[in-house]
Amino acid sequence: MSRFNIDRNPICWNERIHLEPERLNDLCNLENFINENFVKQGFTPVQHGRVIALRATDKGRKSSAFASALYLGKYDDMGNTDRFLQGMVKAGHSYEPIRGETVTFLYIGVSKTAYDHLITYTIRNRRIAGGFRANKPWGFVVPNEAKDPWLYHRMMEEQLARCEQLRKEHPDESLQAIRSLYPIGVMMPPFMLDFSEEALVKNVFKQRIWERGAQGETRDIVNSMFEAIRTLDPEKWDTLQEYHGSHIEGHKRAMRKLREQRPTLRQLVAKNNNAQADVMDLDVYELLMDNVGKSKTMWDKAG
Repeated sequence: MSRFNIDRNPICWNERIHLEPERLNDLCNLENFINENFVKQGFTPVQHGRVIALRATDKGRKSSAFASALYLGKYDDMGNTDRFLQGMVKAGHSYEPIRGETVTFLYIGVSKTAYDHLITYTIRNRRIAGGFRANKPWGFVVPNEAKDPWLYHRMMEEQLARCEQLRKEHPDESLQAIRSLYPIGVMMPPFMLDFSEEALVKNVFKQRIWERGAQGETRDIVNSMFEAIRTLDPEKWDTLQEYHGSHIEGHKRAMRKLREQRPTLRQLVAKNNNAQADVMDLDVYELLMDNVGKSKTMWDKAG
């Protein structure tokens, strides 16, 4: 049984991440706790960036295999771990077999902004009470969109220093009141959230990494969530991404335009860049995606 070690680099040494040095001991304690309470229990925690996937209930896809067999009445083959992916997902059937399966994530070095975005999707109330309550921030996070990170770094550091000075000079002021003065980019203490696998596929990943428009840090954090659980079961999550990933929006857009505009094959071929190719040799998928699968959005214009 190998020991799990927290990679400090994405949490402590980054121009956009400022972790208070006093918290390094707390990281050691977290690391020990993860090994004692998850690794020794047979789980394999995986870290990607500032996210650690602590455990997934569908170990080896055994739970979803059993649920799929029950759902379809396949009582003579209940250990088929491919049935959900190869049968139900590809056929567009119910996601009931993974609706009750959850993944537990631990977040370290994440801003209040990203925390607020993530809490929307959780299935259990493990959030930090009221965001902070009696907890002090662990530092601050400079937004991905900031052109000059060090400018934001200095200003947020000054604001947090003023808050700390207020606590010392006015000890009667409660931490709950002082937290209203924290910058929005303040770093949350580590927090743990549970997500249904169905919610991850259909909502969290879909809205935050497979569609345009998610706030920069939130997109990074959710991408780390995906990469962490993908490490646990590449086949499962690659298959789910194939049926729900960013290309699906292009497919829907293409079909909608074909229905509305009713272009002829001649019109589509006329727009093809490879004019020398024989029409019978053209890649139909690429032809459709290039002509009716693309769309200018507010995000393209903003960029």
